[in-house]
This record gives sequence, C-alpha cells and structure tokens, in this order.
Amino acid sequence: MVAFVEDTLYKDKVKKNFFKDEKERLLWIRLNAQHIQYSSKKLNRIDKPLGELGVPYTYMQISANQLEYDEYMCDAPRYSFEELLSLSDEEMFRLARERNKEEIRKMFAKFLNE
Repeated sequence: MVAFVEDTLYKDKVKKNFFKDEKERLLWIRLNAQHIQYSSKKLNRIDKPLGELGVPYTYMQISANQLEYDEYMCDAPRYSFEELLSLSDEEMFRLARERNKEEIRKMFAKFLNE
C-alpha cells in the first residue's frame, strides 16, 4: 500500500535534499517530532513518547513522513533548523497555527476566485 501511495503521490516529482547529511536530516526529524509531541499534548492532552522511526503512528514516524512529503512536494521543509532550535515550544505552536491559518486563507481565496 505504501509503495502505491508513493508511486502515485510523488510520480514525476524530484526528491530534494535539504540537509548536508543523514545525521542532520535525522536531527530535523527528531526536533520536528518533539514539536508534534508538544502540539499533541497541548491540543489533545495526549502524552506519548516520541517513538521510533519505522513504527507507524509514532511522532518520529509522523515527522519522517512530513519531511518526505516536503522533500518531494515543497521547496523547503515546513520548519527551518533555526525555528526548531531557537523558538520555545509555545512559540513553535503559535508559528504553526499562523502558517496553517494563512494556508487555509490561500485555499479559500483560490476556491472563491475560481
């Protein structure tokens, strides 16, 4: 099933490399997983460990899935290293909400203009 999704979703897309090596890529995945974990605690009152890569539905795997999507479909990862390292959990949470609101505004504007 996963191969089918990748084949259709990323068909004719080139995978971008945002990091200098695999160690840096894994660090980004871990930092983003911590952000997802914090958001889950704050929004849903769910307190689970980060988990591991390769284990479905863990924060680490969700983060890896997000990065893989970004590598194929976006021009940059959803958060920079600077944002993940320098902003507090609450500041990252607010940044994510602002970006999501802006993305929703763009989608509705596009929908309304068509």
